Amino acid sequence: MKILAIDTATEVCSVAILENKNVILEKTLESVNTHSVALMPLIKNVLSETNLTINDIDLFACDKGPGSFTGIRIGLSTIKAFCDVTNKPCVGISSLEGFAYKLYNNVTSDYYICSLLNANHNNAYCGVFKFDNEKLVQIHDYFFDSINNILNFLNNLQKNIFFVGNCGIFLNDMIKSKSIIDSNKNISATNIGIAAFNKFNIGDYCTSSLLSPLYLKKSSAESNGTN
Repeated sequence: MKILAIDTATEVCSVAILENKNVILEKTLESVNTHSVALMPLIKNVLSETNLTINDIDLFACDKGPGSFTGIRIGLSTIKAFCDVTNKPCVGISSLEGFAYKLYNNVTSDYYICSLLNANHNNAYCGVFKFDNEKLVQIHDYFFDSINNILNFLNNLQKNIFFVGNCGIFLNDMIKSKSIIDSNKNISATNIGIAAFNKFNIGDYCTSSLLSPLYLKKSSAESNGTN
């Protein structure tokens, strides 16, 4: 199965093509402010270098949030269009799950995985998981809160924690010694693709009409009453 996966939830734009869970090619652009400009050329480049067309893709996958409201919308609309043109299925993966998949096959069940996505003003989106026999298990519902409240919540779990995400700058002086911080802050389209393959194999996929964003808080425009 060939998978086209994209990640647009942060300032990084990432595109990957996988054969099942094996990455064929991934390309990433750092510090992209306009995903609307960067995404399609990156997709075309990845397809060209792998000698593939959109019609060769069996499954489309994207990051559905939380994260950049604009980036998420662009990613979702792009994948929806591809699905409509090819009549192929798609999978939406949360950015927090995408972060957790950075540790696929690399962390034992002794550790919980805490995915943190920076939401500005010392706030974050949070997801808590563990891997059990290569299966990602969600320990707690996704939530949005201050970094301090999140860390208090995690301390009450009394579990070894492996932190992933882009909030490391807030954590160095705040976490317990039994915790580990991953230094790579990117989600990666490859992680989105692997997660999508696993979901597809248990029947967790959809058509474009059912693919929707995951928002854990209102956008700044909505909060200010301008959207």
